Formats: sequence, C-alpha cells, structure tokens
Amino acid sequence: MLPLNQVSLIIPTYNRQEIVFKTLQYITGQSISGFEVIIVDQTIEKDSNLENFKNDIFEYKYLKIMETGLPNARNVGAENAKGDILVFIDDDSIPDSNLVQSYMDLFKSADQEIWCFGGKVIEKNTDMFKENESIVGGWITWYGKTLKNFVSDESGDCEWAAGGNFAVKRSKFLDISGFDKNFIGNAMLEDGDFGYTIRENGGKIWYSPMPAIEHLRIPTGGTRSDSASKGMYFRAHNTVYFMRKHGMIKNLIPGLFYLNGVALKDLLRKKHGITAIFWCWFGFLKGLTTTLSR
Repeated sequence: MLPLNQVSLIIPTYNRQEIVFKTLQYITGQSISGFEVIIVDQTIEKDSNLENFKNDIFEYKYLKIMETGLPNARNVGAENAKGDILVFIDDDSIPDSNLVQSYMDLFKSADQEIWCFGGKVIEKNTDMFKENESIVGGWITWYGKTLKNFVSDESGDCEWAAGGNFAVKRSKFLDISGFDKNFIGNAMLEDGDFGYTIRENGGKIWYSPMPAIEHLRIPTGGTRSDSASKGMYFRAHNTVYFMRKHGMIKNLIPGLFYLNGVALKDLLRKKHGITAIFWCWFGFLKGLTTTLSR
C-alpha cells in the first residue's frame, strides 16, 4: 500500500472561491486521512476562507498565483506537491468518498507502464461524458474530435483521461514537463495532449470506474470565455495546435471542416452568434503559427 503522505490531490480554481471551498468540505468525507490537498487559486484576490482552511483529515496547502491558465495551474500544483502520486479533480465536483483510496489501490496493483489513471465522471442530465459506448475513457479521431466514455463500468486502455478526474505518477509528470501552456482559453484538448504525450514517451493511460466524482458544471467562473462565440477561437486554436504537435498535419483540412461544422451547428442551436465563424477561422490560423512547446 502506498503511504498516504505520498498522495497529493490538486485542485486548480479560477473565480470560483466559494465553490472550491465547498469542494474542500466534501473532501473531508474521504474514507482515509493523511493525504495532501493543494488548491491552486488563479483568482485576482486571495480568499481568507481558502487561505485559512482547517481540517483533521488531510494536510492542506493554498497557493495563490497571478498567471491564469489551467495547464499552468496544474503544473504549479505538481511542482509544489510532495506526493509521488498526483490526483487532479475539478473545482466544482463532489468526489466519491473512496476517491483517494481507489487511486492508491490502482497504482499499487498497476503495471509499471501505466503512468496515468482516469476515473469516472458523473454529470446529471447530460450524456457529455458518454458520447460513445463502444469505447472506455477518452479517444481522439483523425480529424481532431474528442470521443468520451467516462461513465463506463468497464476498465480499459485509452488515449487520454478526463482533466477533471485523473491521477498520474509525479515523476512521469515532471519527466514530460507536465501540461502544455499553449492550450489556451478553455484549454480544450490539454488533457488529450497530456495523454498523447504520455503514450509518445512510452507510458499508458488506463480508465477505471473506481475513482469517481460528480461534476456539477457550475455555469460561472472557471475557464469559460466572456463570449460564447470567442470560445470557438480557443477550440480551433487548440485543435490545430494539437494536430500539428502530434503529427496530424495531413488532417488539418478535414479538421477545419469539422471545426466549421461545430461552429455552424452551435449557431443553429443559438449557443453563440455569427461571429463564432470568424473566431473559428482566426483560431485556426493562429494555431498554425503558435510555436510548438516541445
């Protein structure tokens, strides 16, 4: 069994200080004690409740940083963690009471080539995390679309783990330099990129339904853009950047058609305005010129 002090649970947060405070309270209900919890707060002002949080279940660390961006916040948390195993969850979630214990059990029995485990993500009133029943975990199509099944009761190999509920060996996290900060805005595909990078360096990602969270999908704060239309800029940029980085250059044109299809579909559903089409093209072009990190 891994010693409890070798597990660090990291929660990046941005403009959700009251929400993440509730998440901390949920974590006090874990079935075991003695692990570490780190809040990485990107909000402009410090929060006294978060800064002074006390409990008898876990060791607590509050990090206030000025640079915003989910990949950077994950990296800061990892750099300041003392655990050999890093567990990441979203700031607006309710973790199962056995979350930490489940990840400990998985790593205890895992083959050495498994660097990362992804867990179950339950979200009421949506099938967002159950897009394809023929797979488990996360996969990515040849044209850049993410496929998800993070509600399956089956375990199995996958290409990436959901950013809101996964665990990784800290040594391997640092070996691949963590998350790529070039995944901007809503940071879409940052978790897909992380999984691909693990696999390209000889590791594996495994989905298991045992470590589970309920994702609340709070409509405010977080990585959302002020403009729904501008969200297509980030999506297009990140998709093109991802495809360039992982040797999918020949698929960029099909990727552009896919992105335009997403923008048009959401326009018809009135999720955003006509400017989303222009943001999509701008993001595509910007993604072509962003310097690859590694």
